[in-house]
Amino acid sequence: MGLLRRGVVVLVVLLVVLLPARAQETNAVTLLPDTQHLTGFTMYLQELNRCSAAALAIHLSYFRDYFPDDYWVMKRRLNPSFEDVSVRIEEMVEVAQEYGLNGIVRRGGTLELLKQLVAGGFPVLIENAIYEGNDAFRDWMSHNRVVTGFDDNTGEIFFWDPSLGNGPDDLGIRLPYDQLDERWRPFNRNYLVIYRPQDEERLKTILGPQWDAAYNAQWTLEQAEADRAAGKLDSFTTYNIGWAQLQLGDYAAAAAAFDEARAVGLPWRFFWYDFSVFEAWNALGRYDDMLRLVHETIQRAPGVEELYYYAALAYEGNGNTERALLNLQAALSRHPRFTAAQAALTRLQGG
Repeated sequence: MGLLRRGVVVLVVLLVVLLPARAQETNAVTLLPDTQHLTGFTMYLQELNRCSAAALAIHLSYFRDYFPDDYWVMKRRLNPSFEDVSVRIEEMVEVAQEYGLNGIVRRGGTLELLKQLVAGGFPVLIENAIYEGNDAFRDWMSHNRVVTGFDDNTGEIFFWDPSLGNGPDDLGIRLPYDQLDERWRPFNRNYLVIYRPQDEERLKTILGPQWDAAYNAQWTLEQAEADRAAGKLDSFTTYNIGWAQLQLGDYAAAAAAFDEARAVGLPWRFFWYDFSVFEAWNALGRYDDMLRLVHETIQRAPGVEELYYYAALAYEGNGNTERALLNLQAALSRHPRFTAAQAALTRLQGG
């Protein structure tokens, strides 16, 4: 090898070693095609408030050798109560595991990472905001869709969408790259990757350090703080900071961020979908605050089983075991496979 060539190799190695951890987030899979489209999905259109069931069924249909069912099965599994208007993205991992698949949920996603995952053969389910009308806070709600492709030539990402369909060419609904983050950031840029067990090492290579939950929480905190420094000073950025602080075990800082976000103003449906504030308040013994927010939210969403679970934790914290048991039973009556509620019920009953 000539001196010049050896010098180039040494320089590249030094640059990689010296790059800070954040700069190395774009990991081993960096040489992407200009365009990529995954195929083999089945389209399912949702009913009202059932985008999670339809999106998960679309996602799972990619794994035909594992998933023999359809949207109707998913709806019964994820929304057993008619009034259940919300499904946690982590809940979908449990369902994937029931079919012999694995799943991982992370926050702080980026366009580049979505492209790397799709190029690696992994469709990605993300949660984003949609609006039913002109009042952003009144009409705002969650919507799940599956990322199936991208095209750098047109600057578009492609979704199979349980509300809008799969596009006239079956490649998906197109969304310009520069519009993705506006609706993804309110959900902390979360993403779900479902995968066959034998593909885990390949997925780890693509995710790199994001595979580690603690690293991902720190990454997400830095991302949200960067949003704030860039002038994105709304309640979503502040809440995202709180979520990361909660994962890192700083409950007081997390609660302060959640309080600030609520003071600035969050959409009235927000606590149908995210329950991090209850986790922080429970850790700090703010049981009365938990009960106030639970009761306020239940007035409009009586079928969200998680609300009864957090009410139970608050009543338990206040020493009212009887009310705690009743709320756990209410949670399980709405969703009999709610594992956290079942574990809490067993614990309180001395099991």
